[in-house]
Amino acid sequence: MKKGGELGFEGLGVRTLITVIFGPLIILSAWRGGYIFFAVIASIVVLAMNEFYDLAVKKVTSPVRTIGIGIGIIMCFILFFNQTDVLWLLITGACLLIVIFELFRNGVGPILNIATTILGIIYVALFLGFLILIRELPYQLDLNYVEGGKWVTLIFLSIWICDSAAYILGSRFGKHKLFEKVSPNKTIEGAIFGFVFSLLTAYLCYLLFLSEMALLHALVIGGICGSLGQVSDLVESLLKRDARVKDSSNILPGHGGILDRFDSEILVAPAVYFYIRFVIF
Repeated sequence: MKKGGELGFEGLGVRTLITVIFGPLIILSAWRGGYIFFAVIASIVVLAMNEFYDLAVKKVTSPVRTIGIGIGIIMCFILFFNQTDVLWLLITGACLLIVIFELFRNGVGPILNIATTILGIIYVALFLGFLILIRELPYQLDLNYVEGGKWVTLIFLSIWICDSAAYILGSRFGKHKLFEKVSPNKTIEGAIFGFVFSLLTAYLCYLLFLSEMALLHALVIGGICGSLGQVSDLVESLLKRDARVKDSSNILPGHGGILDRFDSEILVAPAVYFYIRFVIF
């Protein structure tokens, strides 16, 4: 779903097995919400941040990994308890701490070290953390708590189906390169198939469990997942290409790393949160 190359039957089988096992668990955790979903997303954030910093190291930088990941965990707690006003204090304090630490670190390339450490906090922890905000949003809006689980499920399913359609149908029918310098195997046809299937997934979700939401809103969220999700995928591909690696890690056979698997959600989650928070409600 994320890789453009040929996996082969064995690789595709392993990849499918991973999806069948972990996909439902993530969806179940989203429906359950609370500390279970928080733990899932916080774990994803920690692993994805570690992989992001590994990419940075390959560019001969030395991000302050411990501080960055520690701040990322604290950020997840702040988002879970909806203390968003504290985010500014946390980000400001984190920047000050990282800069001062780098001052006494006496390392090589302090500008890059500071920049990559802070980018890991914002790009990975904050943006993925919006999934927690979306899941807990019903508390702010005085809605049934399960609604947050439905929104997060819509996001995950739309992105996963989009990725699968783009990969499978793009490999079969794709002829025109989408962004060859960044991801040479992705095609315009695959991107279109992915977008269309994301909309179809949103429509199906609307029929099955999103009847409280207007169809237009469900389709808009599906459109965000099918468009911005693919852009987010390309952004992560850009980072990997810059680091001269194929995958962010090999922790998930057939999928690469955690950052590979959840790259689309990075840009989608903030956009969907703001749409739900300020457009729908």
